[in-house]
Amino acid sequence: MHIVKNPSRVRKFAATVPPLFLVARPDDRSPPAFRIDFPPELPISSRAGEIVDLIASSQVVILAGETGSGKTTQIPKMCLAAGRGQRGAIACTQPRRVAALSVSKRVAEELNVEWGGPVGCKIRFDDRTNRNTVIKFMTDGMLLAEVQSDPMLRNYDTVILDEAHERSLNIDFLLGHLRNLRHQRPELKI
Repeated sequence: MHIVKNPSRVRKFAATVPPLFLVARPDDRSPPAFRIDFPPELPISSRAGEIVDLIASSQVVILAGETGSGKTTQIPKMCLAAGRGQRGAIACTQPRRVAALSVSKRVAEELNVEWGGPVGCKIRFDDRTNRNTVIKFMTDGMLLAEVQSDPMLRNYDTVILDEAHERSLNIDFLLGHLRNLRHQRPELKI
């Protein structure tokens, strides 16, 4: 086990660190540390170090994998391990409300944090987030609504579009918007 007090140093350890990270947070937006564990039974866990390194070193990362490989629940945690969620929240979109709710609860449980606190969910008519939310699950429609009021997405330092292959008007618009936004916000990870 490695304890990383400076999340930006994760990059140096990414190739050699086993799939367990403790990430200390230097501010008061959330609890002092996340215990990030990548379950060994999930296929994506064996590539955790490589994916964390890609997230840390690239602005845009596209991941594809089999159904059930752990992408939906583990990628937000890998973003945390890569030092994301420091200057804004990590937005994770889901195409359906039920998925956004269930996945957010699962990730909160895996991180051993309160649901609606560091890990929350915002769907139409139900906002289970607060100012300390670091990983925010939402439907793609909710992120699109946020784009209308804040085109720069200043509240986020990372945006994950899950199930982007399920083409819809919302996802297509978000992909186009993020494609343009990446030039205006080079620190934003997509």
